[in-house]
Amino acid sequence: MLISVNWLRDYVDIPDSLDVRALAERLTITTAEVEGVEQIQTGASGLIAARVVSVGPVEGRANLKKVELDLGGKSANVVSAAPVLRVDELVVFAPPGASTLETGKIKSTTIADLPSEGMILPGSAIGIPAADQDAIFCPPSMKPGEAIDAAMLEDWVIEIDNKSITHRPDLWGHYGIAREVAAILGKPLKPYPVADLDDLSDKKLPEIPITIDDATRCPRYSGLKMTGVRAQAAPLWMQTRLGHVGLRPIDCLVDLTNYIMADLGQPMHAFDGSRIEGIEVGLANDGETFTTLDGVERKLSGEALMIQSNRKSVALAGIMGGLESEVAEDTQTILLESANFEASGIRKTCAAIGLRTDASARFEKSLDPNNTVLSIQRFVKLASAEFPDLRLASRLSDAYPNKLAEITVEVDPKLVARTMGHPVDEKQMIDILTAIGFGVESKDGKLSVAVPSYRATKDISIQADILEEIARNVGYDNIEPRLPEVQVRHFAANPQHITERNALRAFCLGLGYNEVHLYIWYDEEWLKRLGFKPEAGPMLVNPAAAGQEQLRSSLMPGLLQAADRNRFHADAFKLCEVGTVFKEGPDSKNQSRHLGLISARRGKGADDELFATLKGDLETWAWQMLGCELQYEHAKDTATPWTHEHKTANIVANGTSIGTVSVCPLAMRRNIDEHLSAWSIAWAEINLDQLHDFRVESKPLRRVPEFPEVELDFSLLIDATSPYAAVNDNLARFDDPLLRRITYVGAYEGKSVPAGKRSLTYRVLFGSPERTLAEDDVNALKTSFEKHIGGCGYELRR
Repeated sequence: MLISVNWLRDYVDIPDSLDVRALAERLTITTAEVEGVEQIQTGASGLIAARVVSVGPVEGRANLKKVELDLGGKSANVVSAAPVLRVDELVVFAPPGASTLETGKIKSTTIADLPSEGMILPGSAIGIPAADQDAIFCPPSMKPGEAIDAAMLEDWVIEIDNKSITHRPDLWGHYGIAREVAAILGKPLKPYPVADLDDLSDKKLPEIPITIDDATRCPRYSGLKMTGVRAQAAPLWMQTRLGHVGLRPIDCLVDLTNYIMADLGQPMHAFDGSRIEGIEVGLANDGETFTTLDGVERKLSGEALMIQSNRKSVALAGIMGGLESEVAEDTQTILLESANFEASGIRKTCAAIGLRTDASARFEKSLDPNNTVLSIQRFVKLASAEFPDLRLASRLSDAYPNKLAEITVEVDPKLVARTMGHPVDEKQMIDILTAIGFGVESKDGKLSVAVPSYRATKDISIQADILEEIARNVGYDNIEPRLPEVQVRHFAANPQHITERNALRAFCLGLGYNEVHLYIWYDEEWLKRLGFKPEAGPMLVNPAAAGQEQLRSSLMPGLLQAADRNRFHADAFKLCEVGTVFKEGPDSKNQSRHLGLISARRGKGADDELFATLKGDLETWAWQMLGCELQYEHAKDTATPWTHEHKTANIVANGTSIGTVSVCPLAMRRNIDEHLSAWSIAWAEINLDQLHDFRVESKPLRRVPEFPEVELDFSLLIDATSPYAAVNDNLARFDDPLLRRITYVGAYEGKSVPAGKRSLTYRVLFGSPERTLAEDDVNALKTSFEKHIGGCGYELRR
């Protein structure tokens, strides 16, 4: 939201010497986050009002017009590109010698072979970028040749982050911000200038009939009918301010409603009074179509709240008026609407029809219902100065079935100081609260705080809210940071915490994995890409989004999605997650903590290498953290799409199966994206809950052999589908007193290996505790082991 400092000066005396950037910094600390500060400089001088006498075409130049202007006692001919120029209207004009920063010094020139003695200035040249190349029209109260005060074109604009004022509907207008600025500067806030309420309540005037069907959806509706208005430009100071806060000047009546919306934060709407007899606030008919002011026909549900006249819809409540009842050039009577609507209802309707406006953005914040009448008073005050013939055609009509309840909060001053950790006396508390509009009464050592209506709609309701008001106005930067005094107690080590910490330390610090934190629910769209349909599991009642209802039973879908995102930023990476997975059932035992690992690399044919490296990482972790050696068993369950049919193993520690290690099949990678066929991905998932009782145990080392030992390598040709565990078991049956160890070295599948076969290399260690083995011993052992290999049905690769 944009805030004009010139505008703020209407309500609080801001010293000219004050650095606006310093003020913005104080606003950030005490009130709302400021995103930026911009100085608007037009460098304008010598500008005047000029009356359009005639407008004609320029031959061969469709975008240009030749215009005769009355400058007050003399005339001027100019060529202009302004898209809309109307005879007898006054425009902002720069005669020769005048200047702005955008145009430079204006000189008489020739355009399209026609003399041009000056320039009709576009909105962008005088600080109204929303008007861009449009001419800026002056109000009829100005005279041709009248000088334009250049000072009002210069300003500072403070941009406030909308998210930081979501809970503060009072800050969606300049008067609310001015209240905060007054408190910051220690200045009084000037009264809000409005017409006298008694002048609007003449009983001799007719009342506008107002019917509210649902007082929850529409707590208050106020209206006033006026005549003596006409189509004309708003005063230049108003157009300039609207332009500075991002609004485009349109017409005096429209500009007045927009001005009050940006001034007080209360949206208003002016209907053509000749087309509206009475007001009903009710729901649309289901499937009803309604054409809004932007000319778009919209289909509505039966939940959309409408403003109706004789039960015919004339406005989409709180969002946008209707095309048929809009104020036109011939409008002389208006019915001014100022209402209050339920925030959630406006928000739902906006989402349903895909339309959001400045008005709906404010109504979504739960506005103060007392502002409906106040804004009408403000409108009459401003309109009276612009329309000399203005008179009331009705008395102020106000339907307010359920008044906003008054809120009083009791505050303990001792709690304030104790909570803030900063001494604040009672007088300072009262001064702070009074400055921002709260009523305060001290009684029996307590403060009774009356919450103003503009802070009573879902903002201030409990003592903690009042403490926050005091703390922010004392200044968080004035509170000395101090650690709380607490009694430290020793807690017994948590096995789960230790297990998880050790796993992260091993993989992230020791083995180069990057920890990620992912959502605990499945993404239905991602599961479709994986080709995975999970079994029934716990469902979220209020999911973050549609298709994200089921809690995950595995970490792998989320980790694979993270891998898919990261492949665009690196050619190789390792990811690690520790998180909770869930199974069907209400018992807490149906959830467990898992460790998920992914190792990915760009390049075809790296599955086996990544698989082996990942197993090595797991074994390193197991030796360091569990004090045991991992075993691998053939996995029979390969139902998930990310599990390879032939390259999957159950991970076994001390006889207990604790997880699975595998590689992602090519078919699944292609399901995700054809480009993933050029990647290799290995993964593992471990149930950490099964590891809490593991303890690192010291085991004695085997004696250093007294005599040299002999290592022999053997390469076996086996069927590519033969389980690795079965080969290990078969080789382990070899029995010889000189055998010390059989170790797997690696696998190979290449041109020299027949199709459907795989080469596995094992290293066999022989040795004697009594002597050095002779060559005959080694040859005999080699022959014996080769014979055992043949007996197992394997071919020895030479």
